[in-house]
Amino acid sequence: MGILFKSKVTILLLSISISLSILLGFSVSSIMSMERPIRIIDLTQMSEDDVLLWANENDLVVETIEEYDENTAVGTILSQDITAGDRLFAGQKIIITLSKGPDPDVLVNIIDFSGQDIGIVQTFIDNSKLMNAHILFEKSEDIETSYLISQSVVDQEIKRSDEVNFVISTGSKESLDKITVPDFTTYTKTEISNWGSSNNITINFIEEFNSSTEQGLVFSQSLAAQSEVYDGSSITIKISKGAGVVIENLVGKSKSEIDKIITDNNLKVTYDYIYSSATAKDVATSMSPSATTRVEEGTTISIVLSLGKVSMSNYAGKTLSELESWVNSVNADGANLKINSSIAYSDSIASGSIISQNPTTGDVNPGTSITVSVSKGGGVVVKTFASRTDTQEGIKISITEKYSTSASGTVLSQSIAAGTRVDVGTSITLTVSIGQVPVSSKIGGTLADLQSWVNTVNAKGANLSISSSEAYTANQTDKGKITSQSPSSGSVNPGSTITAVVSKGTQITVATFTGTSTTSQTGLTVNKSEQYSSSVASGVVISQSIAAGTKVDYGSSISLVVSKGVDPSTLPVDVPYVSYISNSITSSNLQDYKDEISSVFYNAAPTLKLSFATTSDGIGCGAVRSVNPGQGTTVNGGTTVTVTLDTTGCN
Repeated sequence: MGILFKSKVTILLLSISISLSILLGFSVSSIMSMERPIRIIDLTQMSEDDVLLWANENDLVVETIEEYDENTAVGTILSQDITAGDRLFAGQKIIITLSKGPDPDVLVNIIDFSGQDIGIVQTFIDNSKLMNAHILFEKSEDIETSYLISQSVVDQEIKRSDEVNFVISTGSKESLDKITVPDFTTYTKTEISNWGSSNNITINFIEEFNSSTEQGLVFSQSLAAQSEVYDGSSITIKISKGAGVVIENLVGKSKSEIDKIITDNNLKVTYDYIYSSATAKDVATSMSPSATTRVEEGTTISIVLSLGKVSMSNYAGKTLSELESWVNSVNADGANLKINSSIAYSDSIASGSIISQNPTTGDVNPGTSITVSVSKGGGVVVKTFASRTDTQEGIKISITEKYSTSASGTVLSQSIAAGTRVDVGTSITLTVSIGQVPVSSKIGGTLADLQSWVNTVNAKGANLSISSSEAYTANQTDKGKITSQSPSSGSVNPGSTITAVVSKGTQITVATFTGTSTTSQTGLTVNKSEQYSSSVASGVVISQSIAAGTKVDYGSSISLVVSKGVDPSTLPVDVPYVSYISNSITSSNLQDYKDEISSVFYNAAPTLKLSFATTSDGIGCGAVRSVNPGQGTTVNGGTTVTVTLDTTGCN
């Protein structure tokens, strides 16, 4: 490109600039490039070397950042910090991000490939991007050719960079044959199957919609064309079902509109019907499959059309079963109607027929409740019953008797009020008076006998009560019996009180036992105890629990304390002589002396008490050193005598 200099000044300035540039080590081209903006291109489609070459040519500085990326090879440019189309000046920096490839530390679950062929294993290795996986081969008469014999890791997570080995059977051969995979996009399904059979390759077919591939043709293969595969492996082939038909939303469209859409798209349709308050008649309320679903031509679409609201009919004068039959028929199409029925008397409508209905006619929403009143005929109006012998046609009568102040046979009450309309055959209970309560005398009987009779008449409304008291009588045999009753005969009004006096039996005057040897009395239960007494002779009563002359009930208990005379343990006794005993035995065990002294002591004076003390006087083991009180001294029974023994020479 030529430069046009318009003046000597410009030439001079440029000359100076060039001279200075030469002095400073810059070229004219460098100066020109610093002034010229550089348009940034899309670097993501270039290699790293091409980017560096382009940057060098444009005097730009390139800084690289690396990061892992699952979907690109190592060195692929992932991004640039300056967008393509923007501009930089020479010497400025652009940052590019380079792929480090898949992350080697990502964990992969190594599943169990038992029963799988080498093709499945290889596909797993490729898809999981394992970096240190090895397929080894081994002859085997037990495992079919191309199938897994063993693997070094099973059902365990490892890093992609960790080593894992898969051992594949070669059958009886030393190695498996490698087969070059063709481009199946021009093959038919039959041709692919034949190729697989000829080369001992299992073909797995998957059919999917594909808008860019004609129906029946291959649009994807799990192993690329010209790649190599071992015989006995498997390959997955995806065959196009064509573009298919994306179903548009038919909900809200009329039947005629739907029929046209179905025909235009070479589809089929079936219709169901349902009542709807929100959708007009013959308009779609739902569809299956749903809108936007892609289906093959010829697929049947299920449409539910609205029947609109439910048109009511008036069933007044008809039976309830007829209404129920109609409701069941419309409910089969989603009307969801309900019947609320009640029964009422009617002189004009036959029993079992509908008297009234609401709503009667017109269109109603699905789910509406229909309220009907059903006749149970005219019934019977209950009359006022006055006498036990009264009857009424159509009414069943039962009688309950009750004591009252009214004349016997008079109706006191009826279970259904007069004027009430009831069904023919209804039962009514009449409460009829049986007059006053005839009194039964229970004198000579027990209070329980009287209560039993009262309970019997009270069951018929007598409502009697008993007031009872007790009194002493001359004969003990009368105890517990009624001696008087009021009234004891005749009749009383309901609610009356029967008064009864019950015998407590006879009373006994307690005799004087104290100071005598008498210890019994007829009608009393005597409990005796004994104690020593220095003042009351043996066998004489010292005291009695109930004072003499006191009146008590027959059979009452009294306690007597009877003297056993003087306590022998308190009589004077001489302290036995025991000092000689120490000379009668030879032992170094002190306990032997104690045992012998105790035996002699208690045989001579059993009412005294014995204790031992010890001293060490050098006399000898067991020697009696003292007795206190002294031997032969007279003391009272119960006195404690202390014997002091020498312990010298004792064990």
